[in-house]
Amino acid sequence: MSTSVARQVAMSGAAILVGALVLVGTGTGVVLHTRAVGALDQALLEAALGRAHPDVAAEVEVEHTRSQIAAWLVTPDDPRVPPAATRRALANEGPLYLDLQDERLVLLPFEVEDAERESHGLAAAAAPRVTLSDSVGPFALIYSLFAALAAGVAVFGQWRAVRRAFRPLDRTRDEAARVLGLGDGTRLTEAGPVEVRALVAAMNALLDRLAAAHQAQARFTAEAAHELRTPVTAMLGELDVALRAPREAAEYRQTLTSTREEVARLRHLVEGLTALARIDAGQIDQGRERVRMTELAARALDQEAKGLAAAGCTARIEVEDDPELDGHRALLEVALSNLLRNAARHAPGGEVVVHIGRRGDHARFAIDDGGPGVPEAEREALFDRFTRGREARRRDRSGLGLGLPLAREVARRHGGDCVLETSPRGGLRAVLSVRALAADPTHEVMSDLADI
Repeated sequence: MSTSVARQVAMSGAAILVGALVLVGTGTGVVLHTRAVGALDQALLEAALGRAHPDVAAEVEVEHTRSQIAAWLVTPDDPRVPPAATRRALANEGPLYLDLQDERLVLLPFEVEDAERESHGLAAAAAPRVTLSDSVGPFALIYSLFAALAAGVAVFGQWRAVRRAFRPLDRTRDEAARVLGLGDGTRLTEAGPVEVRALVAAMNALLDRLAAAHQAQARFTAEAAHELRTPVTAMLGELDVALRAPREAAEYRQTLTSTREEVARLRHLVEGLTALARIDAGQIDQGRERVRMTELAARALDQEAKGLAAAGCTARIEVEDDPELDGHRALLEVALSNLLRNAARHAPGGEVVVHIGRRGDHARFAIDDGGPGVPEAEREALFDRFTRGREARRRDRSGLGLGLPLAREVARRHGGDCVLETSPRGGLRAVLSVRALAADPTHEVMSDLADI
């Protein structure tokens, strides 16, 4: 069963306080009892000395017990002193303290002045033993009462302090419960202790990211539904017109050709959406492998060979450097294929050049075409999904507006980016950069040997 943090802190603090009070009380009780026993031993010794010397009063009162001490001279057949104790005391050079049942006894040997021979006598003193109830009892009672009161006050104070410190968390919980949607702009109040403010700030940042992702997803879903509806509506319209009345074979062929173009556009749209969904789902990190840049470029050119040929474009690869990459082969090929397809679509009849090289720790693909290019003010907007330039929409209605956003997503998931620049050939240059692996010295030596 879970308990509140305030209760846990209060109980833990109480346990620590009680433990400290017990240690202090026990230590104090030991000191008090030791001092009482020492005071009794001192009083017994003084009483025994008084009995050994007649000029000293024999009766001594012990202050802490108010009990009388009995002092006497021990005779050989004294019933109050065991014979063994008598022998030990006479053999001892100092006082001998003994506990006999409920009494504390001291035996003090002394010299007896005798002109004929030297002899020893034995003085004794006894009093009731000092018990814990006598020495520590009153203190223990008062100390226990005050300790219990202090523990109760401490528990209550700690509970109140912790509840007061966690009050911002309660407010945050209530505010979080009132957040009904990611798009309503509601955020949590950042107040309270430093630790609570840091937690609330992190939660607000999480809400910001979730809201941005939700908005992007909602916009993407709406735009995807619109883009999917367009070719489907066009195909249905053309098929309905063709089926209204019998037609010649040439007219049916024209309808099928137009429908095929819409189906091809729909296929590219589904492929693009599928690739973006794989990226958004994080699958790009699950299929990474080592691959060469030239290998990726060659495969992308093979995949787009028919499209390039249909557009009357020629293509070639220029290799400045060929580093290895650690990436998702299929998605990198899709990104390059989209850039090649854009070049063929917007610069038909020209040459497409793929430059391969390294800039610092990034591998760099630069795809140049000799087309009309894109105004610099419009370039960044083309990376929004389903966005196309004005001239592109006018020249070609088959584009989807997914190629560049997909290429940028792939590049950024590989530690790079995709940007548009002005090509030295006068058209557009699409640059796709990804993080490259460190250069392999063995590969560099082999390349140098091959050059020789």
